[in-house]
Amino acid sequence: MSSKSLLLLGSGGHCKSVSDSIRNSEEYEKIGIVVNDDSEPVFDIPIVGTDDDLPRLFNEGWTDVFITVGSIGSTAVRQRLYNMLKEMPFNMPVIMDSSAIVARDVQIGKGTYIGKGVIIGSGTRIGDSAIINTGAIIEHDCCIEELCHVSTAVTLCGQVYVGANTHVGAGTVVRQSISIGSDSVIGIGSVVVKDIPDNVTAYGNPCRVVE
Repeated sequence: MSSKSLLLLGSGGHCKSVSDSIRNSEEYEKIGIVVNDDSEPVFDIPIVGTDDDLPRLFNEGWTDVFITVGSIGSTAVRQRLYNMLKEMPFNMPVIMDSSAIVARDVQIGKGTYIGKGVIIGSGTRIGDSAIINTGAIIEHDCCIEELCHVSTAVTLCGQVYVGANTHVGAGTVVRQSISIGSDSVIGIGSVVVKDIPDNVTAYGNPCRVVE
């Protein structure tokens, strides 16, 4: 049995997904949840404190921490937590569901989640604290920057670039060699055939900037 311990920051739906990917693993001897409200525990994982308790929890022997707040609507909370954790001595592991298929040469940044049934092709690079959600297909030589959320059943064809803090909605298909900017939102079910700039919301088939 491992002696490592893991704190999960946030207790919503994304926490359930991450917890389900690790609950049958022997990677961690104990797991606890950190929340700042009156949220209920997830599965049988106890709530052990708030953000303010993180220094104390580290001193008590908790070794690893993972952000389990989702990014639907905004990545602001994930950004805040990520920036806070960079200043602390915790380890931020990669958590990958056992059903994911990932090429051997894929580079994955710290604190990133790879969900159930994900396929990631050779030559791809994924930044820190990204979410690659259930059933996403990321083909060869893609680049996904930090704090991105690639939602369920998204398909990124080869050599797609996604900028930092961008949310790609469920079921979206992105043509090969497309670039999507930072801090943008791509709506559900979009078909992206042209580059998308920074700081916009875009959706549709074909995908167009709407604001």
